[in-house]
Amino acid sequence: MTADTTTWTLQEIGDVVAGHSGTTYLELLQQVMPDLDDKGGGRLSKPLRHIASGYGGEPPMSLDIGSLRVLAFMAEGRRHIAVLTGIGSVEATVEQPVLLAVFDDEHNPKLLDAVDIGMDRDTSYGTPALVDIGRENEALVTRSSHFNSSEGFATTALIMLQRSKLTLIDTFSTYGVRVCGASTQQVLGLEGRPTQAKEFDILVVIEERAEPTGETCDGESPDAAPVTRAETVYRWDGKAMNFRAMSDALEKLQLRTAEQIGGP
Repeated sequence: MTADTTTWTLQEIGDVVAGHSGTTYLELLQQVMPDLDDKGGGRLSKPLRHIASGYGGEPPMSLDIGSLRVLAFMAEGRRHIAVLTGIGSVEATVEQPVLLAVFDDEHNPKLLDAVDIGMDRDTSYGTPALVDIGRENEALVTRSSHFNSSEGFATTALIMLQRSKLTLIDTFSTYGVRVCGASTQQVLGLEGRPTQAKEFDILVVIEERAEPTGETCDGESPDAAPVTRAETVYRWDGKAMNFRAMSDALEKLQLRTAEQIGGP
């Protein structure tokens, strides 16, 4: 089953790491950004690797670290600490850089990996924030999004820690629009399903729900439309050392949505 969606907490850079008296989040983040100061400023000595191909670019001129989203999770049978935070704004693009850093949860937490996960204007953990992908093994879920006057776009990433490296399983695009008396929303669902193997299957579902808003358009109020559902199972591929989709159902839905957004 999916993990609790309330597992992450909001922390500040000077706060003490839970279970590690005397160690602050500033000290953790300085393992990623040695020039980071206690006000959240400084400079990034080298660009972060992006978790997904086709994303990423120039880092911000200067660091601007605000609140931190901190998440404890299990990976490969051990406890870990994930820290998610924006690192500063970039004016040339909608896509804003966001750090995801993972540390072990030993006596002195050590950096394992750090990546840029920003894929849109706003990025945080998804709902759920964690998905069970094996016994004592959870994947992180992040969600990047932006909204226009009547449209919303989101990209959700499913990320695992494998051999101390953050690795992308896949990304999923969803869309919402509100027009003239009707609201259409695509809702993503993720669920880990135990198998006889060490690795679980991951059920991924996108439901498209169209509902009337109560507003009238040309004197008429539209009726609710049937729910459209697309789903596939991701199964562990030992040769590829990653999970692989067992069908192209989600890909077809996302291509159809992209065509509808793009118009004729």
